[in-house]
Amino acid sequence: MKPTTLKSLCASIPLLVATSSYGADIDFSGFATIAAGTTTSSNEKYLGYTNDIDFNQDSLFALQTSSDLENGFSVTAQLIARGRDDWSPSFEWAFLGYEVNDNWKILAGRQRAPFFMYSDFLDVSFAYHWIAPPAGAYNLAFDSFDGVGSIYTSQLGEFDSTFHAVFGRNRDELTISTGEEVNPDFKNLVGAAWTVNRDWLTLRTAYFQAEMTIPVNAISPVIDGWKAAGFEDVANSIETKEDDVWFAELGFQIDYNDIFVVGEFTRVDIEGAAFSNDDSYYVSVGKRFDEFTLHVTYGKDDDELENLLAGVPNNVAAIAPLYTATQGIIANEMRDESYLTVGLKYDFHPTASFKFEVTQFENDLNSQQDSTLVKAALVTVF
Repeated sequence: MKPTTLKSLCASIPLLVATSSYGADIDFSGFATIAAGTTTSSNEKYLGYTNDIDFNQDSLFALQTSSDLENGFSVTAQLIARGRDDWSPSFEWAFLGYEVNDNWKILAGRQRAPFFMYSDFLDVSFAYHWIAPPAGAYNLAFDSFDGVGSIYTSQLGEFDSTFHAVFGRNRDELTISTGEEVNPDFKNLVGAAWTVNRDWLTLRTAYFQAEMTIPVNAISPVIDGWKAAGFEDVANSIETKEDDVWFAELGFQIDYNDIFVVGEFTRVDIEGAAFSNDDSYYVSVGKRFDEFTLHVTYGKDDDELENLLAGVPNNVAAIAPLYTATQGIIANEMRDESYLTVGLKYDFHPTASFKFEVTQFENDLNSQQDSTLVKAALVTVF
């Protein structure tokens, strides 16, 4: 945690406590994950881990505050510090809620986008069996947004129904696959998720769309080069500027007695860009044995890219460097990957668990990137 940020945070705590004594009560809670991981070979790298034991990649600490302001109004804020971000805290949630009635609630401010089945408690490792949800399916550019949300709960026959709609924008800094830090803009984010539940069965679907702009300095010369050469379509396919992007998800969960099965399928499509279809899915099966949970997860990630160079001659000297550079950009974005994770969760305390996982990762496009990752974590809520 940066000293200046820590100093500011500590200074604000007495103010919050003092304020609560004159107004509404403020409730504090939190959660934490202390995780360590390493690959099994010196030339392997996966999910930010290498052969050196890393205690930062999945470790985090969070504090959440909430206050009932009466007459339907409430305030919620969540401050989280991640090890991979040098423990610099940031607000994941900061919103005002209003309960219109017993079934309908409106949220305004910074909040979690309901992209996935585990979005509401995405960082709370204690709430699910993995150390972290499957990275392939949950690998979106952002998971929070600034805007408004509406949650409506009802009964559909014997099913409990929850409909969560959102509208907003995200402009959080992002580190892309090349390592460059960029300032994207996902504006006009709109969509909804619908979940129904009955006893041991949960079904879920979601759809969202936005206008996406991601300025990438590293590929700007390639874009400008194609425009200058008269290949405007190729340049526009590489450049991510106000492109329409949509995301869809289907999920299910069966939890019967001590056995559970959960799975999700996701698709990301960028219209008018070379990087069109990004499909991911996973299926996880587990069995509880009192305080122990044994689980196995298989996942698959596949990116389908358009052949935007199909109409471009590859034997013209003037554009040969552009052709080669574009092939590299496309190759960097392609994925045909699978993974198998075997894990154990030990609930040794009512509010704490120990987790251990081994993941075998395979890259069907480049077997040299195959890796075996071993992780362990202590997780808690408080």
